[in-house]
Amino acid sequence: MKHMLVRAIGAGLALVIAASTPAWASGHGHSESARAISSVLERSESSTLAAQGTVEVAFSPNGGCTAATVRFIGEARKSVRLAAYGLTSNPIGKALVDAKRRGVDVRVVVDKEHDGRRGGNNGIANFLGANGIPVRVDSAVRIQHNKVVIVDGQSVQNGSFNFTSAAQTSNAENITIHRGFPELARLFGDNWNHLWAESQDYRTEY
Repeated sequence: MKHMLVRAIGAGLALVIAASTPAWASGHGHSESARAISSVLERSESSTLAAQGTVEVAFSPNGGCTAATVRFIGEARKSVRLAAYGLTSNPIGKALVDAKRRGVDVRVVVDKEHDGRRGGNNGIANFLGANGIPVRVDSAVRIQHNKVVIVDGQSVQNGSFNFTSAAQTSNAENITIHRGFPELARLFGDNWNHLWAESQDYRTEY
């Protein structure tokens, strides 16, 4: 029985390796694969900008990502645009509401799987909605995975850090805050506007 099991495992591994080996590696379909790769690269679009302003970085767990995000939102005087995959952090939710109360135009896009209903009536999206902050849920894509904050159309925060307590205390995450970089903020703002346009209004639950 043991011998048969070893043979079965070996065969399984051989099948996996054969199935996962790209055509170009085995010498078959090289030109087709090369053309497919070239096509993907040609379709890719990116932007390169001369760096401006200052850069702040923070890491987690327990490295200050939440505090830096709260401070960054606290700097807003005109607008905050946030795109979140996970949004369950009470300090960040409070910072957004505080900005709204200062007269800042705050708007939020969330992912359909992490739309703030966690916690029911006490969810962050409910909290934001109850305080007059428009929230939309992006169901147009498989995952709305951005973690971006744009402040006053001038500065941008991005990185792997979800706006959650787990991201602060348990996960290995990072953020980069680019201050005084309006061209970068415009690019992120254009993308955020696209997310907003393809999303649906979040219905506050009470």
